[in-house]
Formats: sequence, structure tokens, C-alpha cells
Amino acid sequence: MRYAGELRSALPEENDQILDLFGAIPMDGDLVLVTRRDPNFFALYEMQNAITECLVTEPDSDKKLQFVSTFLIRDGWLQGKKQRVGYLGDLRTSFSGRRRAIVSRLYHQVFEEISAKHQCSFYLTSILESNKAAIQALVERKNPRRQQPDYHFFRRFFATSIHFLRQRKPRPSSYLVRTAEESDLEKINIFLDQDHRQRPFGYCFDQGEFENRLKWWPGFSLKNTYLAYDRRGQLVGCTSAWDPSEVKRYQVNAYRGPMIWTKRSYNFLAMLLRSPKLPAPGEVFRYFYLCNTSILEENPEIFRALLDQIYEDFYLQKYHFFTICIYDQDPLQYAVEDFFSRTLPFHLYLVTQKGTEIPQISFSHPGFEIALA
Repeated sequence: MRYAGELRSALPEENDQILDLFGAIPMDGDLVLVTRRDPNFFALYEMQNAITECLVTEPDSDKKLQFVSTFLIRDGWLQGKKQRVGYLGDLRTSFSGRRRAIVSRLYHQVFEEISAKHQCSFYLTSILESNKAAIQALVERKNPRRQQPDYHFFRRFFATSIHFLRQRKPRPSSYLVRTAEESDLEKINIFLDQDHRQRPFGYCFDQGEFENRLKWWPGFSLKNTYLAYDRRGQLVGCTSAWDPSEVKRYQVNAYRGPMIWTKRSYNFLAMLLRSPKLPAPGEVFRYFYLCNTSILEENPEIFRALLDQIYEDFYLQKYHFFTICIYDQDPLQYAVEDFFSRTLPFHLYLVTQKGTEIPQISFSHPGFEIALA
């Protein structure tokens, strides 16, 4: 389907071209990373219970794509009501695409068309805090871009990676942590549903969201879902460890500046402790995410008990780290303090059509899965 003149739906046979565009645009900084989505770029979308609109331009004279962007639209909770909500992701523009000003000329039109088509008015999107070019192009509108969608700053968050640098045992806790079983499914669904109904952009776990993850997310399982119980036997915490390597990986292109020395010192310590060394340029990180994380009353002691058990269970599996989402002024940050971790700051934005009235949104954790961003 064609949108806004030059933009149209991506075709399955353009998979390799999209992968080439993704691979050509790394995340820049002291640690230069590129997102790998091979062999199937669309696999990350196909496993989600959402409508997907992946847009591209026509290839140039060299048969290369200059632009790709994706709208993911699903049922979600907002202000206590179930409605269509969306996520904007995977926006990539080549140098020639930037010269053609594809974003400033066309993005507002396609945004309006897709929003009307799917009756979705509110979206989330995340931008790396150091990506000044993207913030300037999308958020800080100048006159030529005055018709673009409105980006309202929502929350600052940190992609927090806990590294498996040394072996450690779980600390004493008043909470019992164990992995889930089939008999826990109903209890998990009720717990997650009650939590997400209160979240802005919460997932609809009452519509089988957790079962969808078990069925369609490669490697997602009950045996890697961790439950925390208090002394009365009440479920007070839930999270799932998920390895995304079949659909998404991060490849190191280069270490620069301070990261060169960080890598050397880290690898020396890793050698002494017999832990995995950081990947060389051209290699990928081995990592996993914590998904569908719900902690009763955002209690850091519950979260710490879960983190301790996950760390112990996965330490010998030779992962470099696992990643969690920690928000600015987040009570859960105290659960991470005793771990060796690194953080990468992002901005989370609420995106609407220009002039749309902004709803009153609570400051609780949004229904945002960093693993899918």
C-alpha cells in the first residue's frame, strides 16, 4: 500500500535491502554498535500481537532503500480505558534520504494517514539521549518541520545492563523466588493484568498477551519466568528472562576513546575471574532481557530477590550481561546498586498528531518493553 506519495509498505522480498540499510547506520559513540536483525528483519514484528505498518521509499538507482520506519499498533490501557495505542520504531534514513528530507517532507502525512486508518491517536517512541541528530530532526521542530507530529517528553529511562563479571550467591531475602510452571499461568495472567491496567500504554494481558509470548517469542518460556512470593504465599513479583538473539542482536563495530581502556581493563578482570570477555569488533554481545516485569508497589527488595536468583542461574551460561529498563527517579534502581552495571540513557516520548489534546498520564511505569524497541 502506498502512503504520502513516496512512502509505501515494505515488501517481503525487500528483506535483504532493509537489513543492508540497518547495518549501514550504527549507533555512534565511544562504543559503536549496529543492530543485527538477520536473517528476517520482519521476525521481530511477526511475533507481536500487533498491527504492523513497515514503510520504505522506492529504491534508488543503485537499488538501495533510503528510508525505513515502522508503526506497531495494538490494544492497550490508557487512562484506565482499553484503546488502540502504538509504538514508533526502527526509523532509519540513509545519507541520500536525509538530503531528500524524507522525514520533514513526508512523515507528518503518513503519520496522519496511518493514525486515521487504525484509529490510533497516541504512540510511544524512544530515542537514545546522545542521538542529537534524531532529537533535532523529530523533537525540536523548526519552521520547515512545523507540521510534523508533536513529540512530548514523557520519561527518561536507562537501558541498564547487569554484567556477569563474577559469581555471586543470592542475598538473604524474605521473598521466595522460583521459576514458573503450567499451574501458575492463571495466577501470572491475573497479576500482570491487574498491574498493566494501571499503566499508561499497559499491555492487555486479559487478552492472552502472556500466552502469545509463550507461543510466538522464540525461546520465551515458563522455565525462564521467575516468580517472587511473600511469606503469606502471595505473588508479589514476576519477570521473564528472554534471549532475543534469533530476532535481534547487537554487533560491536568499534571501541573508541575511553571505551578502549574500559575494554582492556574489563577483559583483564574477566580473564582472572573466568568470565566472558567483551566481544571484539565484528562480534556480537551475548545477552538477554527481562520482560513483562511487574513488581508489587515497585518494591526494590522484591526486585532484588528476583535479580539475585536470575544472576545465579544464568552466570555459568556465558552471557555478557542482561538488560533491564530503569526509569529516572525509579524506586527499582535501588535493587541494582550492588551489581556491576552500565547504563545507557534514553528519552521516551508520547507522540501525537499536531494539536492533539494530551491526556492526563500517570507517572507509573508505562507498558513499554525495551526488548521490542
